[in-house]
Amino acid sequence: MISFEPLRKILKSRNISTYYLRNKCGRFNLDSKTIQRFMRDESISTYTLDALCNILDCAPADLMEFTPEREETENPEA
Repeated sequence: MISFEPLRKILKSRNISTYYLRNKCGRFNLDSKTIQRFMRDESISTYTLDALCNILDCAPADLMEFTPEREETENPEA
Protein backbone atom coordinates (compact mmCIF):
# COMPACT_ATOMS: atom_id res chain seq x y z
CA MET A 1 0.00 0.00 0.00
CA ILE A 2 1.20 3.50 -0.83
CA SER A 3 0.80 6.11 1.90
CA PHE A 4 1.26 9.85 1.52
CA GLU A 5 1.85 10.31 5.25
CA PRO A 6 5.37 11.68 4.61
CA LEU A 7 3.83 14.32 2.34
CA ARG A 8 1.30 15.30 4.99
CA LYS A 9 4.13 15.58 7.54
CA ILE A 10 6.12 17.83 5.20
CA LEU A 11 3.09 20.08 4.66
CA LYS A 12 2.50 20.32 8.40
CA SER A 13 6.15 20.96 9.30
CA ARG A 14 6.40 23.71 6.67
CA ASN A 15 3.00 25.19 7.55
CA ILE A 16 1.77 24.74 3.98
CA SER A 17 -2.02 24.82 3.68
CA THR A 18 -4.23 23.27 1.05
CA TYR A 19 -5.19 26.85 0.13
CA TYR A 20 -1.55 27.46 -0.79
CA LEU A 21 -1.45 24.30 -2.92
CA ARG A 22 -4.64 25.35 -4.73
CA ASN A 23 -3.92 29.03 -5.30
CA LYS A 24 -0.33 30.12 -4.69
CA CYS A 25 1.83 27.71 -6.69
CA GLY A 26 1.63 29.34 -10.12
CA ARG A 27 1.57 26.78 -12.89
CA PHE A 28 1.71 23.97 -10.32
CA ASN A 29 -1.61 24.84 -8.60
CA LEU A 30 -3.53 21.69 -7.63
CA ASP A 31 -7.29 21.34 -7.62
CA SER A 32 -9.31 20.40 -4.54
CA LYS A 33 -10.10 16.88 -5.75
CA THR A 34 -6.43 16.14 -6.31
CA ILE A 35 -5.55 17.35 -2.83
CA GLN A 36 -8.32 15.18 -1.35
CA ARG A 37 -6.90 12.16 -3.16
CA PHE A 38 -3.45 12.31 -1.55
CA MET A 39 -4.91 13.25 1.82
CA ARG A 40 -6.89 9.97 1.65
CA ASP A 41 -3.96 7.88 0.32
CA GLU A 42 -5.71 7.40 -3.02
CA SER A 43 -3.87 7.24 -6.33
CA ILE A 44 -2.49 10.39 -7.91
CA SER A 45 -1.05 11.01 -11.35
CA THR A 46 2.61 11.43 -12.17
CA TYR A 47 1.71 15.00 -13.17
CA THR A 48 0.54 15.64 -9.59
CA LEU A 49 3.62 13.95 -8.17
CA ASP A 50 5.80 16.14 -10.40
CA ALA A 51 3.92 19.27 -9.29
CA LEU A 52 4.33 18.38 -5.60
CA CYS A 53 8.06 17.75 -6.06
CA ASN A 54 8.44 21.14 -7.73
CA ILE A 55 6.36 22.94 -5.10
CA LEU A 56 8.16 21.31 -2.17
CA ASP A 57 11.62 20.98 -3.79
CA CYS A 58 11.92 17.30 -3.00
CA ALA A 59 11.98 13.84 -4.60
CA PRO A 60 9.01 11.46 -4.98
CA ALA A 61 10.48 9.16 -2.32
CA ASP A 62 10.21 12.03 0.17
CA LEU A 63 6.44 12.21 -0.34
CA MET A 64 5.29 8.62 -0.01
CA GLU A 65 6.05 5.31 1.58
CA PHE A 66 5.31 1.75 0.54
CA THR A 67 4.09 -0.97 2.86
CA PRO A 68 3.58 -4.43 1.32
CA GLU A 69 0.10 -5.84 1.70
CA ARG A 70 0.17 -9.25 3.26
CA GLU A 71 -2.07 -11.94 1.92
CA GLU A 72 -3.64 -14.13 4.52
CA THR A 73 -3.60 -17.81 3.70
CA GLU A 74 -6.67 -19.92 4.20
CA ASN A 75 -4.75 -22.49 6.24
CA PRO A 76 -2.01 -20.74 8.27
CA GLU A 77 -0.79 -24.08 9.70
CA ALA A 78 0.05 -25.51 6.28
